[in-house]
Amino acid sequence: MPQQAGTIDLRKYLFILRRRWALCLAVFLVVLAAGIAYCLFWPRVYEATALVVVQPQKVPGTIVAPTVTSKMEERLQIITQQVLSRTRLMEIIERFDLYPEARHKAVPDDMAERMRKDISIKITRQHYFTVSFIYREPKAAATVANALAAFYVDSNLRLREDDAVGTARFLAREMERMRGQLKEWENKLTDFKKAHLNELPGSQDRLLAIASRQQDAIAKIDFHVEIERTRQNGLEFEIADLTFTIEDVALKKAQMMKRGEAVGAGDDLAGDDPAPIRQELESMLVRYTDDHPDVIRLKKRLAIAEARHEAKIAKLRAEGKIKDGEENMDSTELQLGSLKESRTKYAKLVAESKERVKALQAERVNVETALTQTRRYIQNMPAVAERLQELSRGYDTLNQAYENLHAKWLEANISANLERTQRGEQFEVVDPAEVPSSPYQPNVKKALPLSIALALGLAVGLAFGLSYIDTSFTSVEQAERASELPVLVVLPPLFTQEEQERKKRRLMTLIAVYASCGFVLLALMGLLMTGRAESLKRLASNLFN
Repeated sequence: MPQQAGTIDLRKYLFILRRRWALCLAVFLVVLAAGIAYCLFWPRVYEATALVVVQPQKVPGTIVAPTVTSKMEERLQIITQQVLSRTRLMEIIERFDLYPEARHKAVPDDMAERMRKDISIKITRQHYFTVSFIYREPKAAATVANALAAFYVDSNLRLREDDAVGTARFLAREMERMRGQLKEWENKLTDFKKAHLNELPGSQDRLLAIASRQQDAIAKIDFHVEIERTRQNGLEFEIADLTFTIEDVALKKAQMMKRGEAVGAGDDLAGDDPAPIRQELESMLVRYTDDHPDVIRLKKRLAIAEARHEAKIAKLRAEGKIKDGEENMDSTELQLGSLKESRTKYAKLVAESKERVKALQAERVNVETALTQTRRYIQNMPAVAERLQELSRGYDTLNQAYENLHAKWLEANISANLERTQRGEQFEVVDPAEVPSSPYQPNVKKALPLSIALALGLAVGLAFGLSYIDTSFTSVEQAERASELPVLVVLPPLFTQEEQERKKRRLMTLIAVYASCGFVLLALMGLLMTGRAESLKRLASNLFN
């Protein structure tokens, strides 16, 4: 009956498989044997895994704030870089005697790269991660995995402690730097206060009182100056009157001497009388100082006249013309001497008064200077107060920042002590790596099903592939479709009895061989699944060796 279009004829596919069953079974057994051989003879490598948990900080964060804020993934990445460094890996290789066959041949970089491929770090879930190591010896794999996990734990403690201590040290350095700045601000404030000691806020009342006292002192000095000047005017009037009298007496004396009137023993002294010169000198001293040229000239003349006068007196005394003490006893001389003495006294009083006026004026200048400075202090007080406020504000801001930094430094030290005593967040190995009982590669539980599926696929695929490229007719339908003619007779192959028996024997032999191979393969699969393949492998190695 012709096949309807769009339907699948299972008998056709079953016919193809039945027609090439021997080839399919051979391919299946060969592929399965290859998979079993892979599981039996491929070098065993074992994977050991240690589970590490991230323990949270044991002291509440509200009591001690942690200074280490890096995430677990970041710390894992840092520690992994340390673990996978060539120096660290070579240390582990030397310590546990790993890869002995290649250690003396390969360079350290190649050895480290090989071990990097055998190490894996995986974050399984939150706060958990695993450290795995693959090696051909299960005990060594477990030992190295535990060593790596311990290194992660120790490195995390060291890293957190270094971060905490580093934070404390950084804050200490910043405190030292800020302490220097604070000292500079203190010096600025001190120097500014010293430079404007009389202009600081709060000094206004004191300065106003000082200015008032200074103004009173100036008024008092002016009053005393006025008194002294009035006294000077009176004294100078007396001196002028005495001078006029002296000049009048001297003039009368000169007129008497000119007329030749007797003047006692002093007639012989008239030619060298120093009195007129002294009178003229005293008159000039009233108007000029001692350094004036005319005063100096008169002093010299006076000295010469006095010397001559003394010489003539001595001569007259030797001649007996005058006695001791009688040379100046005339009334005119006595009057002149008294007047001159009074004038000299008044002149001295005038000079003293002038000195007092001069001293008062100098004192007034000093008081005026001090008053000007006091007024300047009062005028500068607003600007000084503003500048002082700016300096104080800067100092207070810096001091507040320093206090805040000091508080953070104390917290950082507490956090560092927390890390030293292992009370902070830390890694803990909760499930150490154990010696693996089954190899990581080859994985029998995955390799055998995969081998069976691959064997079936190749066997069936080969059967259908050969049928697709086969051009012979295997059914009546193929002949009719190719010739477009009906098939009238189908002749089956004709075999003699001997050929049938020979074919039957070959078939039985093939079945026995396939059955034996299948039985052996099933037995090996059983050994592999039960984990007894290593005993069989060792037995085979002993037999062949």
